[in-house]
Amino acid sequence: MRAVLLHPHDPDVPYASGVGTMINTFIACAPEGMEIELLGITGNPESIELGKWRTTTVDGRTIRHLPILVDHPSIRSRIPLSLRYTCLLKKWSKKVDLQGSSLLFHRLETAWGVRHVQAQKLMFLHYHVDDQILNPKSEVTWSKVPWLYFALEKRILPKMNRLWSERSDGIEWWKNRYPVLEDRADFLPTWAEDRIFYPFPKERAADLRSKLCAAAGLDPNKKLAFFAARFEGQKDPMLLMRSWEALQKIAPGTQLALAGAGSCENEMRQFSSQAGLESKIAFLGTVNQSTVADWLNASDIFVLSSAFEGMALSMVEALACGVPVVTTRVGEAPRVITHASHGRIVDDRTPESLAAAVAEVLVQERDPASCVQAAEPYTPRKVLQPVYDSIHSHAESKSRA
Repeated sequence: MRAVLLHPHDPDVPYASGVGTMINTFIACAPEGMEIELLGITGNPESIELGKWRTTTVDGRTIRHLPILVDHPSIRSRIPLSLRYTCLLKKWSKKVDLQGSSLLFHRLETAWGVRHVQAQKLMFLHYHVDDQILNPKSEVTWSKVPWLYFALEKRILPKMNRLWSERSDGIEWWKNRYPVLEDRADFLPTWAEDRIFYPFPKERAADLRSKLCAAAGLDPNKKLAFFAARFEGQKDPMLLMRSWEALQKIAPGTQLALAGAGSCENEMRQFSSQAGLESKIAFLGTVNQSTVADWLNASDIFVLSSAFEGMALSMVEALACGVPVVTTRVGEAPRVITHASHGRIVDDRTPESLAAAVAEVLVQERDPASCVQAAEPYTPRKVLQPVYDSIHSHAESKSRA
């Protein structure tokens, strides 16, 4: 069984990106006997030779990695990373034997780069067209040229052997647009690695809280919220910052730890300073999955302020750690947060509404078991089984041919 991941992904860096984390988890949980290769990128050209296969490990799983581009996935340039990657992928796909394997995509345009290759093609899409392509406020490059996006979509999606999306309404949208996908497209929820995200024993969680807060300049004896995401417009971190200013009027002293990086960071830091929140908000930078799990177990609540989502990975990770979530009403949040013990979904996208929901959850009695139960269906081995089965079936059919 051979699975080839085609994505501008660097397996050697920690990811604040949901897709990057999901790719690493896909690799780590893959069945024994599945050969995994990645045509990706590197942010370390001094140590890693461009255009040369190398062996590396992802969470203990050995893969082959061919870096075809030098970049960092969390740093944006004027020319989108996915476009630069796709142009190079077209070149490298003629040098690397991809025929007969299972190719996995997380971006529409990367499939265009290997459209001539005869292989099983499996597509994951993490958005709804209304949110990212047709939304005038979207920061996605395709929203500036939607006609070009739909021209590409028309050429690519009907040729996919399987299409999965973490947006159930998105799957129905694509099925209606392309009837040929009726039996090939399915909802596939996001997944949280249950070997990393789970409730820690109370003593360990309390010890972590003391140590992490001390390192971040926070008070372990005051209420603590956690946020982990890219600091980009989609995540609307400025809504979160303004809500923290409003929160001080109804729950003074409540603290916030922010994990991530992105183009909004300078504005966020400036606002924190001007609003007098520097002692209550800590910027942690980009951290790995294990550190996210540590912070979740040390926190009282997780907060998400996104303008749009598929099915937020961080939301599921928080619940898996027994931590309630306050989120704006985006994507599949209503599918996951179904009881007051899981947190709150905020309909009104205002700082005051988000702050009120945070304050409400902070004073209610915690029910970690209920949160864990809400996340239980979304472990990678359960969610990803149809994908692994598809790769296995394709390999068997090729061996019989």
